[in-house]
Amino acid sequence: MTDRSRISWRTLAVVSAFVAALALASAGCGDKTTVLTAPSPQLAIACPDSQTAMAPSGQPVAVSWPAPATSGGTAPVRTTCTPSSGSSFGLGSTTVACSATGAARGETASCTFTVTVHPSRLSVTTFMAYGDSITWGKKSDPVAFVSDMEPENDYSYPNVLRRLLAAGYPGQQFTVLNEGKPGEAVAAGLSRLPGELALGAPDVLLLLDGANDLLGSPGSATTEYIAGQLRQMVRTAKALRPGIAVLLANFPPQWHGSVPYDRGAGAEFVPELNQRIASLAAAEGATLVDLYGPLSADIKRYIGADGLHPTEAGFALMAETFYAAIRRTFETTTAGRR
Repeated sequence: MTDRSRISWRTLAVVSAFVAALALASAGCGDKTTVLTAPSPQLAIACPDSQTAMAPSGQPVAVSWPAPATSGGTAPVRTTCTPSSGSSFGLGSTTVACSATGAARGETASCTFTVTVHPSRLSVTTFMAYGDSITWGKKSDPVAFVSDMEPENDYSYPNVLRRLLAAGYPGQQFTVLNEGKPGEAVAAGLSRLPGELALGAPDVLLLLDGANDLLGSPGSATTEYIAGQLRQMVRTAKALRPGIAVLLANFPPQWHGSVPYDRGAGAEFVPELNQRIASLAAAEGATLVDLYGPLSADIKRYIGADGLHPTEAGFALMAETFYAAIRRTFETTTAGRR
């Protein structure tokens, strides 16, 4: 055999061995599958909408918001915001920065939104409290005579209301006129009303009247009569001062007093009268202010020994009740939102 023949046979053997080895490798790996893992989608974060709040006293207020939404990234994904939800914010706009962090190295995303706190204000500034001795501020101390010409008591509900308004809205100046007249019947109050409206020019009429009529003649006919006179007062106010708002109060509770001058004679008819007052408020477009409910919670704390006139604590609670109704009805912001 020549050298050429030996080389050919050698080459053929090498090629055959390679083919056999390749076939063996293919046979041994036929049951294996190579899986390629796709990378996680890029981490993204979406902040909540910008937030607005009001500060009734101009002080910082707590503001909360929903957690930012995230997508993509490697779980678990954690989010944080600075300042955090529920933090206190002062007047003006504050930027809140939120971030998301995934489990994989370097996975982060961020977004921002604003929290704006507006100073709240009232859309009205001049109030007229109108009625009888309960409005004027007579306590149940047994005195022979009380005159509206005497100095107004510091604890009267209009005076307390004035202080509440000044503290709640320090950037505004308020007038709270006390036009309560002790001993006056509701018909006389109706006759007096036009002149007082012209003189005081109120934005809001706070109306509570008729206690002397119910005291003098307790009964269903009297409750109907008082409601009719109050209806005429509401209509008179709206006719003489277009745009005026009327906050019509129902009667505080009464009880049969223990002093020689028991003035709680109409106690049993107060609920009936208050139903009539609620109906006429709805019909005449007046805002009903519920004094009966709060003062009934502890009647002998809030209504004095004569069974009719409030105590100092009662006058304070009346003022707080009117104040809450005023806030609900007239509060606005400098941005013009209610």
